[in-house]
Amino acid sequence: MKKTFKTFALMLLTALAFSSCADVPVPFNLPDKGGNSGGDSGTTIDPAGEGTLDSPYNVAAIVAIVNEMEAGVESTEEYYVKGKVLAVKTDQATINQYGNHTFTMVDEGSTSPVFTAFQVYGPGKKKFTSVDDIKVGDEVIVCGKVVNYRGNTPETVGKGASYVVSINSEGGGDNPPVEGTEVTCAEAVELTNALENGATSTETYTVTGYITEVVGNVSNSKDGIPQQTFWMADTKDGGKVFEAYYANVPSGVSAFTVGMKVKLTGQLMKYVNKTSGQVTPEIKNGNVVVLEDGGGDTPPAGDAVQVSCAEAVQLTQELADGGTSTDIYAVTGYITETDGNVSTKTGPRQQVFWMADTKDGGKVFEAYWANVPDGVEKFTVGMKVTITGKLKKYVKSGQVTCEIQNPDVVILEQGDGDGGDTPGPGGDEVTDLVNGNFEEWVSDSEPLGWKSASTASNATLSKSTEAHGGSYACLVAAPGDANKRLATQEMTLEAGTYTFSFYAKSTTANVCQSRAGYVPMKEDGTVGSYKYGDYTNINNNEWTLVSYEFTLTATTKLCLLVMNPKNSSYSTSQDILVDDATLVKQ
Repeated sequence: MKKTFKTFALMLLTALAFSSCADVPVPFNLPDKGGNSGGDSGTTIDPAGEGTLDSPYNVAAIVAIVNEMEAGVESTEEYYVKGKVLAVKTDQATINQYGNHTFTMVDEGSTSPVFTAFQVYGPGKKKFTSVDDIKVGDEVIVCGKVVNYRGNTPETVGKGASYVVSINSEGGGDNPPVEGTEVTCAEAVELTNALENGATSTETYTVTGYITEVVGNVSNSKDGIPQQTFWMADTKDGGKVFEAYYANVPSGVSAFTVGMKVKLTGQLMKYVNKTSGQVTPEIKNGNVVVLEDGGGDTPPAGDAVQVSCAEAVQLTQELADGGTSTDIYAVTGYITETDGNVSTKTGPRQQVFWMADTKDGGKVFEAYWANVPDGVEKFTVGMKVTITGKLKKYVKSGQVTCEIQNPDVVILEQGDGDGGDTPGPGGDEVTDLVNGNFEEWVSDSEPLGWKSASTASNATLSKSTEAHGGSYACLVAAPGDANKRLATQEMTLEAGTYTFSFYAKSTTANVCQSRAGYVPMKEDGTVGSYKYGDYTNINNNEWTLVSYEFTLTATTKLCLLVMNPKNSSYSTSQDILVDDATLVKQ
């Protein structure tokens, strides 16, 4: 693909070099994204360059190439582009909050065509600190993937995904590594504790140590960067000394594992919990270099302590709330229930199931997002399995779950089940939800059962044939500057704990978000306080399950909600697809 695109680009540039400047499309003016400054271009500049550091494209070349791309689709490669800064589009407040710069570029001696360096970081991929770091007239080289924004603005991919290589021939060279002052974990803690509460260091540090505990699975940031949280120390058994909070997972690494020796680079932060006052020394969203592969914390089942499901529960109950065992256990039993479908959200194929010591033993011990072995389509009820990992005592709303997270699984006997007897994701008893599969429509803009009589319904909807299941899904239009809600018709639910789930998918290559929730109705038919679960990142490569568990203490009239959130520092406005919604009472 890379060779083909390079050949196409060369052919395009050759053709353009022998044609009139009037034949090169000029982007429309978009004040918020840079656009064209207008006016006479003065001198005709022919497309030139190869898109490399040694031979960057000029602005005429990159604009010609981007204008041939499909609107909104990012290039598969990064390109180097050289030009003069025409106008700076960033204020100091943006620099202070995000550290990225937006400016327009032109070729020397010309004011057209225009290329926008959108939300780029500085040399070495470091954040800018001042709006004056980039000035009109500076000669710059930028590097990044490019996109034809809305079909009329050639620009770099934003949110820090692209960066300035050099300013007036001074900068970071070809993607230099970001390095900081070398410190140990103990030294990093001492330096962090010297900061004011909630403060971040001005200096960048590189903390070297061993990963001692991994927290949660790999998840994508709203910019699509795989991230995972872990704790580290100066020795393999040093405990939880310094935290890497949502650290960036390096290319080629599927997940961080206990025992890895790593270098973590970023700014130190003294995080203070507002409720408990507890201090956590950390680096947030740091870059990681893996020095030694620790081999993970899940050895083969033969090297672990062999226990039954009942024994595993007893051992887990003895842990502190939220605690994880230091020993590795191999738990053998029968799958009694599967929870949801196989997911690849974190990379590997995973599925949740419950197990017991007998086939009819009920939900005794949980395998939380267990790794599905190669050659196995999915886990099914009745399988006899051994799962291996550390025991965890998970506590939520006072309810204790005994589990192993992300265990490896060995299938000892094939079951006679048909894929599980769980009627919907996350619960026991399916509750009626009108047209949860979005197959029935009152009109092309109103799915049956998904229209509240209140202001809970405020999204623009349309029927889509890109479905998760069946023939149709519901497209919820981009909200822009205000959250938009797809709401069910009013329903009355008894007291109890429920899980509302749906599958969602974005409509472009950009990662965006969605939330599940509900709103109780007042006696006069108006809405009460909106309640939501977490933001869930979704993309257009696969359907992602979005779930929200809530508890009603009394019989309640309410509407279930799918939120398509507005543009913000933590969410991206975009059309999303929704399908196969379920409501389950536990």
